[in-house]
Amino acid sequence: MVDPLSVAGLSIAIFDQLLKLGERTAQLIADAKSFNEDTDIYHNKVVDENNRTKQLRHILFEPSPIYGGVTLFESFDIDVQQQIKIFLSRLVHILREAFELLENRYGSCDPLRSPSPDPLSSKLHGPSSSSDISLLIASTSSQLTLVQSTRAPSPRTPWRALSRQSLSFLRWSFQDKKRTEEILRDFADLNGRIHENIKLWCLASSIGLNMQHLKRLQNDESSIQLGFNIDATLQITASEANSTESSFQLSGPSWLESLRKASPVEERFALIQHQGKTYLQEHRRYDGAHDPFEEVDERTKLRIDDLARLLHQPKERVFCIPRCIGWRYIPGRGSIAFVFEIPENCESQPVSLYRLLDMKNIKLTLGQRFHLALALAKCMTQLQMVKWVHESFRSENILFFPTNTRNTSVDQEASGIPSINYTNPSVLGFEFTRPELDFSAGFADLCIERDVYRHPERQGRPGRMFTKAHDIYALGVVLLEIGLWQRAITLEKNHFKSARDPFVIRAQLIKQAQRRLGDKMGEKYQQVVLACLMGEFGVTNDTREDLKLQQAFRTQVVDVLERIAAYI
Repeated sequence: MVDPLSVAGLSIAIFDQLLKLGERTAQLIADAKSFNEDTDIYHNKVVDENNRTKQLRHILFEPSPIYGGVTLFESFDIDVQQQIKIFLSRLVHILREAFELLENRYGSCDPLRSPSPDPLSSKLHGPSSSSDISLLIASTSSQLTLVQSTRAPSPRTPWRALSRQSLSFLRWSFQDKKRTEEILRDFADLNGRIHENIKLWCLASSIGLNMQHLKRLQNDESSIQLGFNIDATLQITASEANSTESSFQLSGPSWLESLRKASPVEERFALIQHQGKTYLQEHRRYDGAHDPFEEVDERTKLRIDDLARLLHQPKERVFCIPRCIGWRYIPGRGSIAFVFEIPENCESQPVSLYRLLDMKNIKLTLGQRFHLALALAKCMTQLQMVKWVHESFRSENILFFPTNTRNTSVDQEASGIPSINYTNPSVLGFEFTRPELDFSAGFADLCIERDVYRHPERQGRPGRMFTKAHDIYALGVVLLEIGLWQRAITLEKNHFKSARDPFVIRAQLIKQAQRRLGDKMGEKYQQVVLACLMGEFGVTNDTREDLKLQQAFRTQVVDVLERIAAYI
């Protein structure tokens, strides 16, 4: 078995080979103007991915007192280190194929010839590190073709010096161009997945509980360029919520007046006009007071304030969460209003997925359904990464704000079909959303229309603490609705009113997915939904943070949907 120090040295070496390959591939593309009319796009893509690789290398392999004098990479579990090494080796293999295709047409440039020793590798391995690393790289060549046998470089004439006739002779065949373009897309896709997995390991594993580590991710320049700082800030905010004195309660009589005049939208939302601007209100019933004119008790006020603070923090768009500006209790109505900004360039009147599912004139294309499913799956994986659970994920809490540009079709205009970007849903419904470490057994809720989205362990009067698996189940129900384009409550002729056993509801949903979903959405989508509903991700002996579950969810749900959506 390879010891951790050797894995670290090998991974540094692979990073270095990847960077050299990236630099020379980018140069070849820049020189090869006959490659494609979009040459600059491919060149910039390789340059951008190479820059991301440099930032990841910096984050992972800079020794720091935060990690006891070693690197972040060495602070990971050995299985995580091995996964990073394998990911990087696959990346080298993909990029090498692109480089060799380009090199065959446009010149010679061997990126793996005489690599210079890495100073950090020397610190980790001592004087003989260069030969040790060479042996380690060679030991993996039979599996991943990481290195090729050394060959003497043969000088070739630079392409710029060639005649027009020679250039014409060297022009690519259609097949080679197409293959290289596919390879570069695969390279960017895999590098993106490496980036997301490393972010997951940085934030969702046990090391993500280290406040110094989070503050490094928040402030380090490489981390900022990678976008790790945004999620690190969310975790820090959640950890320090109770120690923050500032309140997000909307004060002043003008806000109370605006909230009282709000125009209802759907069942749980309303639109507010305040000082010339429109906001979205989401209301939550408050039953803590004996008198509806009493103020909110201090414990509830702290909990609500913490939630508003979390929802106020800047987030990546993939969270699909509008920015909350604050909250206010409305005396006399027994409700608490959360106030959200409305996305730019959108109409203020939203429509929920729940209502869209019941509109007979709404017909989404296959591509629109896959992109919507992908957006919601990415939202779920982001919530998991920052250690949040949603607890109320269902189609009535997924809103769309139609764009200002309406469909140009006269028939669609007459039928009232809204112009909606289905890749940009807004996820709300934050009644019980909280940091995962907070305990919540939940409140009794016997509404069958909400129970149909809940895991059997959480229906009625829940007896178990809410977990990530329960949110994944709810996502599976929503994805089933999107695939069949039908509300979950209607998937049983009596609307589940006679269901006494909560597991009966799940069995019916699974049956519907098995019988109908494959024909409508394909086998891969069907497998994604069934995995969510059945909780079968092949995970055993998981960590306390459910890290293996999160990785399996990303691989078996998010990555699958992303690959299909990219080709539809």
